[in-house]
Amino acid sequence: MISSKSLFLTAIVLIIFIPAGAQQLNLDLATAHELALKNNPDYLLSEESVRHSKAQITEARGGLFPMVNVFSQYQRAWELPTVVFDDPTGPGKIEFKMGTEHTLIYGVNFQQPLFAGGAIWSGYRITKHGYHIALNQHQAMRQNILLAVSSAYYGVLFLRSVVRVVEEALETAQENLDQVQTIRAVGQASDFDVLRADVAVANYRPLLVSARNNARLAISKLRQIIGVDGNQELVFTEGLIYINNIFSDQTVESLVNIALKNRPEMDILKERKQLAQRQLVLARSALLPNIMFGTSYQYQGLKDEFDFKQDDFFKSFNSTLSLNLPLFHGWQTRARIQGSKINIREVEIQEKSLVDGLRLEVESAFFTIQEKEENVLTQIKIIDQAREALRLAQLQYAEGGGTQLDVMNAETALNQSRMNYQQSLFEYNVAIAQLKKALNQL
Repeated sequence: MISSKSLFLTAIVLIIFIPAGAQQLNLDLATAHELALKNNPDYLLSEESVRHSKAQITEARGGLFPMVNVFSQYQRAWELPTVVFDDPTGPGKIEFKMGTEHTLIYGVNFQQPLFAGGAIWSGYRITKHGYHIALNQHQAMRQNILLAVSSAYYGVLFLRSVVRVVEEALETAQENLDQVQTIRAVGQASDFDVLRADVAVANYRPLLVSARNNARLAISKLRQIIGVDGNQELVFTEGLIYINNIFSDQTVESLVNIALKNRPEMDILKERKQLAQRQLVLARSALLPNIMFGTSYQYQGLKDEFDFKQDDFFKSFNSTLSLNLPLFHGWQTRARIQGSKINIREVEIQEKSLVDGLRLEVESAFFTIQEKEENVLTQIKIIDQAREALRLAQLQYAEGGGTQLDVMNAETALNQSRMNYQQSLFEYNVAIAQLKKALNQL
């Protein structure tokens, strides 16, 4: 039991070291997840990547529609060009200046690609695949962030429980020292017993300092992941406890099938394969002709003085149909086609590797859960046995039927079993979170 003096000292420390104006934040795992999805920079960058990919779809779609431009041009001729030709009436040449000093043109033109070998449509489809890839990468990032939060959160709970175990061990060692000193006072214990008990107390003090520092560092790591600064005091509303294994009635194979169906990485691979196929079409389009239709409607004014009036402009209206047929580009197109085919084969090879990796991830988490759950249930029984062994050792020592070494060995066994129990709880909870992440269910 913690003494009233310890509680008083703890309250004084909190008053001194917690900044005035610090706000309390009641934190459970669900709240930690929510804060991470709101504040974590990696997750926010992933959201921006999705928005950027969506904007690229709109940009690529624009290539399917006509382009309409309003234009205007003014030209000032500082020296008019001279035209020279033979005089038809006799020998000699005729020279005259061509054009005017001021030329003003304005109008509107319209351009519509009629055929580009599938390049425009393929470019549009490529951006859509890119958008779907970004969406799935965002979902994968979400699962990774939530797993990181869960691991850090359980890590904090574990290290806080370690602090409590060491505090209880120190308190038990202190009680043992008090008991030995009492027995020594009546001549039933030696100075060596007192010294050994005192050393045990002294050994726990640096362990407690280290445990508290580790807990502080774990909280700082959690703060960084969920985006909470030091001005808010974190109040953890949950402890590290045993939770039911929701996957106990599942088989590894059924869980692997769920992972293969739900994991965003599988969808990313499918989209990448379709994207590579579209890139192949795009590369081949460079071998096909390009047909463009254009129309221009304009007014042109020509004068030697810059005093244009409405009657000074002449209207022109024309349409063009242009054909561009590629003949030779230094084998660049051939290289692009070959590269696109290689990309398709690479994705096909990566598919098997991804499936094997997901299977291994599910199996590892599944069997870890079984192992750690067994450890947790076993450690519960061991703690009860160790606690009873310590009680009996203390009783026998007080009655002169045992040694102080028996008491200290029993204390060590109890403390180790408590530590093992907390370690197993931590690993068990993290393994469940890892399996949820493997199934895309965090």
